[in-house]
Amino acid sequence: MIRQGSIDDFEIIKRIEKRVFGRFSYLDDEIREMIMNSIVLLYDEKGYISFFFEDCSCHVESIAVMPREKGKGIGSVLMKEMENICIKYGKKRVVLEVREKNFRAIKFYESLGYRRIKVLENYYLIPYRGSRNAYFMEKCLGPEPCN
Repeated sequence: MIRQGSIDDFEIIKRIEKRVFGRFSYLDDEIREMIMNSIVLLYDEKGYISFFFEDCSCHVESIAVMPREKGKGIGSVLMKEMENICIKYGKKRVVLEVREKNFRAIKFYESLGYRRIKVLENYYLIPYRGSRNAYFMEKCLGPEPCN
């Protein structure tokens, strides 16, 4: 079900990205860069997550699940697998950014134990529901406090 993606999966990832994010999706060059510089996990052709290591953290770059597959636990499975990989490599926390008015995504992340740390003003170039702001969110992966 879940496997590590590679540049050979470009078309699959692009299809998911375009279907999920529409006009907000990454450009082809950005998708290639993400694949080449991040860890990408694919859940069949139904969803993906990309993330990279940054000091003691894991940084979620993107997660997308095809609309017809939402609500089936695919996003949760991808997030859990990503967290397991981060723990395996000794990372102490996961961080991500999410549009401040993407209420469904915020609820999803909070249900997995992520918390809002701060608002990032004008983080996105293209407004969504009238806002370009994002929440910076984090989840600690161990008993020690995150730094």
